Amino acid sequence: VVSGDTLGVRKPHPDPLLQASAQLQCAPSQCLYLGDAERDVVAARAAGMTAVVALWGYLDTKDPLNAWGADHAVGHPDELAALLGGGLA
Repeated sequence: VVSGDTLGVRKPHPDPLLQASAQLQCAPSQCLYLGDAERDVVAARAAGMTAVVALWGYLDTKDPLNAWGADHAVGHPDELAALLGGGLA
C-alpha cells in the first residue's frame, strides 16, 4: 500500500504511483491508474501510466472531465474488465 504520507511527495507528483508499480514489480507503462480527480490523471500521465477517471466518487458535476486528458472514463467498476482485457470477468 502506498498512501499519501508514504513518501515525501503526494499526487500529482508521480513518485507515489511509481513506488506502487515498483512494489508490484510492474512497469508503469503496464499499469492502469484509476482516480476521481484531475490530480490523479496528472500523476498517471507523469508516471507513464494509463489514466482512467472513475465517474463516481468525489466528482463535482462542474468538473471539466474532458479537459483532464484521461485515456478512459468509466461509470461503473464493471467497466474496468474491458480495459484490463477482460481479466476480471
